[in-house]
Amino acid sequence: MWTRRETIFGGALTILWGTGTTCAHAHNIGGHELTGCMLPDPAANILLNRSAPPWLSLTGNEELFPKSGDSQFDYALAHTLSAMSELLHVLPGFCYFDDSEGENAYATNRVRLNRGDGTVLFGKGLLRRLMRQKEHPDVSVAAVCAHEFGHILQYKRGLTQIVGAGQPTVKRVELQADFFAGYFAGVRKLSRPQFPAAVFALTQYNFGDNMVNSPKHHGRPDERAAAIVQGFEAGFRERRSLDQAIGISINYVKQL
Repeated sequence: MWTRRETIFGGALTILWGTGTTCAHAHNIGGHELTGCMLPDPAANILLNRSAPPWLSLTGNEELFPKSGDSQFDYALAHTLSAMSELLHVLPGFCYFDDSEGENAYATNRVRLNRGDGTVLFGKGLLRRLMRQKEHPDVSVAAVCAHEFGHILQYKRGLTQIVGAGQPTVKRVELQADFFAGYFAGVRKLSRPQFPAAVFALTQYNFGDNMVNSPKHHGRPDERAAAIVQGFEAGFRERRSLDQAIGISINYVKQL
């Protein structure tokens, strides 16, 4: 975990919604069946209801929260999200939501931040589960965030149709988001040699599934970890630019 002194106070916190989804298990929001963690507009409208605060979501009782409740963690995460934003050239809003109906994180192209490219929503239940891990729990949280930021990049660059068109599952779309998470981990390790990038691969491995015939199939555990590794190689060893990494990611997932 990074200390408050290591954060960049100015721009870092503005990315947090209220200060200025990796897909665990896709489920149902307000009667809208989800196949991945990219929220379609009807489901996003439920989670991002603008009518009056508190913003209501799944059953009408859940709230969205701008902070986790741990101020030092929030400062450190804000710094990490700022780095993701800069590397991937996206500026999403970010908040937590009550995911008591099913632990998860989501990305939507709905904007909740001026100049924003969409919104990332992170379940508080999922956050608690990841933070109970014995080793590098904060890095596991960053891995999930990087996956969701990857989805925001897909929205912004129109990549979802490129890699997902005609596919029976969301696997290619989700593995490309994993690739982008690995790319972030690789670039991060260049500037922070002690950064435990392997945690990104382990985190996504644990979120893999074997429902290969289901539209919700995100990729087997080994495929999710491999996508992280491929992205890491592009960022760390090959030192590719973002545009180059996008091209590599497209070719990679289309072969799967």
